Amino acid sequence: MHNRKTNFFLIAALASTALIGCKSDGGSDASTGGGELAKPVMIGERVNGSSAALKTIGTYHIETEAQYDALGDADIFPGGLDFGEYDLVIVALGEQPTGGYAVNIESIQLVGGELAVTGKASAPGEDDVVTQALTYPYSAVSIPNTEADEVVPYID
Repeated sequence: MHNRKTNFFLIAALASTALIGCKSDGGSDASTGGGELAKPVMIGERVNGSSAALKTIGTYHIETEAQYDALGDADIFPGGLDFGEYDLVIVALGEQPTGGYAVNIESIQLVGGELAVTGKASAPGEDDVVTQALTYPYSAVSIPNTEADEVVPYID
């Protein structure tokens, strides 16, 4: 049980490092977005769940129906989304060994051409009773259409 929690936080740390985007000039400066001020992005509908379509750790900015369909699971955002007005932002924790893992998108800011996605991930405690099955936790939110070309996650 202790290994499960340790492994999760190791995965989360590696994912945060791997998911931080690089700027086109080769530098890594996700926090400044080229010195532009951050603009809050209104979060609309929110869905948290588990989907085998999201088997790898990642942060996704879905702008079209075709991109959404390419994920392969229509249940990620039940009820659908009007991509003419909204984009979808998804943070996925990838495959986890049991239930009890979760992620929640708390805020999104537009910084230049980047969406800075802030959230929290959690793992089950050592003594928690959890489902003994593979899970694929994610958090998805709708936001008004943006011109962002990169997503930078800040997941604790």
